Amino acid sequence: MIEFKNVEFSYEKGAPILKDINLKLGDTSEEVIGILGPNGAGKSTMFLNLVGMLKPTKGEILVDDQPIKYSKRGLNELRRKIGIVFQNSDQQIFYSIVQDDITFALHNLGVEESIIQERLQQVLIDLDIVKLKDRPVQYLSGGQKKRVAIAGILILNSEWILLDEPTAGLDPDGKQRMVKLIALLKSKGQKIIVSSHDMDFMYEVCDHFHILQDGQIVKSGTKDSVFRDEGFLKLCKLEQPWLVRIHEKLGLPLFANEQEFNQFNNLAQTTTEK
Repeated sequence: MIEFKNVEFSYEKGAPILKDINLKLGDTSEEVIGILGPNGAGKSTMFLNLVGMLKPTKGEILVDDQPIKYSKRGLNELRRKIGIVFQNSDQQIFYSIVQDDITFALHNLGVEESIIQERLQQVLIDLDIVKLKDRPVQYLSGGQKKRVAIAGILILNSEWILLDEPTAGLDPDGKQRMVKLIALLKSKGQKIIVSSHDMDFMYEVCDHFHILQDGQIVKSGTKDSVFRDEGFLKLCKLEQPWLVRIHEKLGLPLFANEQEFNQFNNLAQTTTEK
């Protein structure tokens, strides 16, 4: 369980980015948690506070009922529990060869080579980057770099993984790969928190949501409760996912994802043809 207790954060005195956030994350019903908000709402700042790269100017963050400790040892323990994948993958890729970058942290922790290789093989398979294992990072596409950065976190077997704007810079194929990856991680019991303003993507991959507006949590809930109020979303500089719009405008069922919609559409076409 992760808990924010009266958390505020400011880069400059008198200009808070996060404002009195009280939030619990990790209820048993929350498998993939979405932090929604427009650019500048404070999503990345919230994530950086959560992994101890920033420290709240007021309040505290608890992980498993224990306040974050900002000593070197405390932060190392925290980052074994919570890993973050930045919006810009180049921020966390340091080695020139893919497998060297992915395994760097485990080598640094002194993990046995046999265990490293076993974990490496698994993350390469999970992220569909086996063929990239020996490739120089400089020749990778943006989507491939994103998957390598995620692999470098997954190999640590962290309890939580934070994905900050995971679809930024990705083409449609890259977005679909990200959707499938999150579904795979979810099926393996990985706890995931995603931040984004890509509403269609977030609607498809997350099951519980918190809307962050001007540094404050202004609404929380499931798909059914968060996305129905179009006027409220517009006030938060967000738009309804397309699946919600067709539900409300055309009276179709509220589909959980595009796959459900396509199945319904195919069935309707088959029935019409008969």
